[in-house]
Amino acid sequence: PWIHPDMARPADPNDPDFALQWGLKNAEQIVDGQTGFIGADVDAPGAWGIHMGTSSVVIAIVGRGVDPHPEFADRLLEGRAFVGDLFDTLDTCPHDTHLAGIIAAATNDGIGVAGLNGAAMLLPVRAFDGCNGSQAAVAEGIIWAADEGADVILVAIHFDDPNTNLETAVDYATAQDVLVIASAGNAGNPTVTYPAAYGNCLAVSATTNQDTQSRFSNSGAEVDVAAPGRGIWSTWSDDDYRMLGEFRDSAAAAAFVAGVAALVRSYAPQLSAFEVRRLIIDSAHDLGDAGWDAVFGAGRVNAARALETAPAPALRFEHLGPLPETIPPGRVSSITLRIASVGKTILPTSVRLHYQIDGGPGQASPVVPLGSDLYRVDLPPVPCESALDYYVRAQSVFGTIVTDPIDAPGKQFTLRAVVHETLFRDDFESDLGWTVFGDGDNRSGLWTRVVPVGTSAQPAFDRSPDAGRVCFITGQHIGGDDGTNDVDGGPVVLTSPIIALSDPDIEVSFSCWVSSSGETPDALIVRVSRNGGVDWIVADTITSTNGWVQRSFRLTDFPELTGDELRVRFSIADSLDDSLTEAGVDEFHVRAIHCTFAKGDANLDGNVNLLDWSELTACMSGPNANFVGQRCDMVDFDQNLRIDQRDIAAFQNAFISP
Repeated sequence: PWIHPDMARPADPNDPDFALQWGLKNAEQIVDGQTGFIGADVDAPGAWGIHMGTSSVVIAIVGRGVDPHPEFADRLLEGRAFVGDLFDTLDTCPHDTHLAGIIAAATNDGIGVAGLNGAAMLLPVRAFDGCNGSQAAVAEGIIWAADEGADVILVAIHFDDPNTNLETAVDYATAQDVLVIASAGNAGNPTVTYPAAYGNCLAVSATTNQDTQSRFSNSGAEVDVAAPGRGIWSTWSDDDYRMLGEFRDSAAAAAFVAGVAALVRSYAPQLSAFEVRRLIIDSAHDLGDAGWDAVFGAGRVNAARALETAPAPALRFEHLGPLPETIPPGRVSSITLRIASVGKTILPTSVRLHYQIDGGPGQASPVVPLGSDLYRVDLPPVPCESALDYYVRAQSVFGTIVTDPIDAPGKQFTLRAVVHETLFRDDFESDLGWTVFGDGDNRSGLWTRVVPVGTSAQPAFDRSPDAGRVCFITGQHIGGDDGTNDVDGGPVVLTSPIIALSDPDIEVSFSCWVSSSGETPDALIVRVSRNGGVDWIVADTITSTNGWVQRSFRLTDFPELTGDELRVRFSIADSLDDSLTEAGVDEFHVRAIHCTFAKGDANLDGNVNLLDWSELTACMSGPNANFVGQRCDMVDFDQNLRIDQRDIAAFQNAFISP
């Protein structure tokens, strides 16, 4: 197979638990007293030698919910629950956190386990309350995930009886070019369960580390492929790692197939869901009776063979880092892309940037080849507060046209030209001086800074994008009646410390959770003051959110407020004392918005600090030494197109200046 020169077949990843993951690489590990057979695996290292996976693929897991495990917490999208009044997508059975790790645990990061596509995005869809749920909820979850842009849907639960709504949902997702995957069942019966039994669902049975059928795996005429399912080590709730219970073998097997599908859809985005399904089946390693059989289907999936036999894309865009949220106003900014190709198939003059500024006329400009399939895309200077919509287009010598994003120009990337300078940020992992006040006799719903425990009204996890776990909620409640520690009467008030302002235009952003049941739902009221808390005005009113949501406002929207001492206040009350009312706040940010950068701010984050020092030294001695680009220009204090000792002295003055 073709192997990208920068993606030579890797050694085993450095994840310390990789040696336990026989399903990825069978090295004769002993499982349940049984010594494995070399090669009885999906050959993940062979696949990674071709393609490691990218974040361009979204895998939805419809089932019991997924915990924000450190292996993938930063790639866990905001999902949705379809169970009564529950809003969280936490794994309370637990189950699906284990499957998520098989698919998308970070690979080669020196921690825990490896996932088949360690960069994929995960979309949790909770259709069960604990371990119990309905086909109707699963059907709703499948349709919602398809509408939210999932590329692959793993249905992590199964049912013995058919259901019209469930079949309709699978057909709907398939029509939206989504590959739906489910297990054949775990009762050891010769009957495939639902939704795997439906024609548009890829049905998966489970194998052991000796390429035999797992004794709990179902079989039947609808089985398409098999995959490792017995004794699988992966992520678990509470940031742990564990082997999945023996009665859930084929669920793990289906997760392996979802991981292979995530690799294929990342490597060959031009393939439809049907084509990916066909490729996975056709590239499987035959087991059992020659050809298809009711136990293994076409055979055990093989990730390496799937990528080897996939029609390599004529062109595929790969981002070498996360896309920026903003761009610096009034200056050229750059991003780097790899346009992976088979051989030398790119028509060099075809790679162009297409863009619009504030919805104006479309324009185009060439990109800069850097060698090794790398290209520098220079985004044009954009006025402050203006929006840049753009996409990149390339063509192979055979006429194939590919865009980034893939469905451009209908969908484009959008960046706003603005400078964000962080004045205050609190993820509540430590106490930065917030104060709490409660009005009324019942003070059980007072704001408290905790690791939340989910209930029907209370969030089950915070909204930090990293491994943080703490947030403010209105009363921690564990067990018993969900209303034991909710807000009664009130209001209960959470107030920030004083935050010194340095710019006229300030943006306040935060994540919040609001749940209020009853005939008259209550709302979270957000107030703001610019004189240290003397005068207040309502900045936002938030009713039930059905989960964590992001909100923001700018102080320029309230010209009647004056002063340079900002405070923000969150308050909620059960005004009629007739509802179950809870609220949460996390990821509180205060940022100055302006249109100029300070000299020395090489990384354009609004601050002159040690991060900029590393940029300065790179401009002196690193790969940027031969030219002064955007970053080097920021540390070229004397503007002589050279970074030297005089610039170092000037940087030190800028660094220590107040």
